[in-house]
Amino acid sequence: MKHLNQQCLPCTLSDEGENRLLRVALASEFLADALSGKDSSGVNTVSSEGVAAMFACFAELLDGVVKETSTLQGGCHDQ
Repeated sequence: MKHLNQQCLPCTLSDEGENRLLRVALASEFLADALSGKDSSGVNTVSSEGVAAMFACFAELLDGVVKETSTLQGGCHDQ
C-alpha cells in the first residue's frame, strides 16, 4: 500500500464564489421558511432577501444553460 503525502492547503473563495455561497445560503433559508408553514401568529412569512437570492440563483443557472447550449451549437448568443 502506498503512503500518500497529504498536504493541508488553504481554501479561499473569490469574491464571486463568496457571493454565490451567500446567495445559496439565503435561498436555502428561504426554502426552509417557505416549506415550514406558518409562524406562531398564524402568518406565513418569508425573507425578501431569500426570495431575491432564490431568483438570482435561478437566473444564474438559466444563464449557464444558455451559454452552454450556445457553446455546444458552435455559436455565442449573449444578447
